[in-house]
Amino acid sequence: MLMRTKVMTLTVNPAFLQEIKESNHELWDTLHQVRQTCEEGGLRSEIAKRLVRLLDQLRDHLSLQFALEESYGYIECPGTIERRISETAERAQAQHCRLFLQLTDLCELAEELQYRGFAANEVERLIDETQAFDMALQEHERCEDDLIEIAYFDLKR
Repeated sequence: MLMRTKVMTLTVNPAFLQEIKESNHELWDTLHQVRQTCEEGGLRSEIAKRLVRLLDQLRDHLSLQFALEESYGYIECPGTIERRISETAERAQAQHCRLFLQLTDLCELAEELQYRGFAANEVERLIDETQAFDMALQEHERCEDDLIEIAYFDLKR
């Protein structure tokens, strides 16, 4: 007996994905505060205390963001989608888990520092790792922005 299977291809709904990105002001405001905290001078213990709170908030906002994006922005469809779109969508969606785990590790590091005491060199490590996470998140956002653009123009063809 011959069984047919449909191959599902990942793509995005560019309008929904763009709207989701634009509507989560809390995420972008918190990320801005994290950046400011990492860049400003001052007592390392005060910076670390702020990062404990802000990274925890950022994790909550990012969790919601990724859940909304994966529920409404990314879609699987049968049929043929331009290969560049499907490959980029798969790569961008896979980054969600990696980024969330990286942020969770940062939150745990910040909380551990809070309980053990804020040694200056450990606070510097927290700042460096937070900035590295920020760079990875910015790269992810550029990838999704490109994906929105190519998917939008693909729909217009």
